[in-house]
Order: sequence, then structure tokens, then C-alpha cells
Amino acid sequence: MIERLALPAWSTPPRPLDDWTGRLAATGQKVTVDRESPGSAWVEVAALRLRGYAVIEGGHVAAINFELHDLDPTAARDLIEAAARDLGWEVHDEEDEPDDIED
Repeated sequence: MIERLALPAWSTPPRPLDDWTGRLAATGQKVTVDRESPGSAWVEVAALRLRGYAVIEGGHVAAINFELHDLDPTAARDLIEAAARDLGWEVHDEEDEPDDIED
């Protein structure tokens, strides 16, 4: 599994979750949303084995941690990057940090 973290760029206006789901669906992909609480939701594009955990603050998305589960995640990665670019967001690779880091 690969993880990508989407965050708003410095000058990006607040975005509701519908902006993200609309951009993900713009390519014809079926997007489903499962709201866990007012402050979080899972966004899924099952055909690409892609899901993202969205953190919602004040009705706007603060961050989305995407999980790419396909053996070839290229299509999912491209979809995330295109949506983020259109919305003025940045996408970062999530890297595991070793448990034995010493200060």
C-alpha cells in the first residue's frame, strides 16, 4: 500500500468535501463517501482501489490521507494529483519513519 497526503497550499481557499468528490468523479470514476462523523469521512474510488480519510474542520477539508492499494497505483496517483492541482492543493508522499530514531 502507498499513502499520499493531500494538504491545501498556503493560499488555497477552504474547500468542502464536495469539491474533492466532484474532481475525483470528473474522469467518470464512481466516488463513494462514508461519513464517520462531522469531522471525518472516507472517500473511495473502488475501481482504482483508492480510498482517502478526509479530516473536516469547520465544514471544510483540512487534509486527506489517501491509501493506494492497487499493484499498479499509477491511475490512482494520477487522479489524486490532477484533482489536487485543480483545487490548489499539494500532495506529499507519506513515509514510514523507523521506530528506533534516537534524538
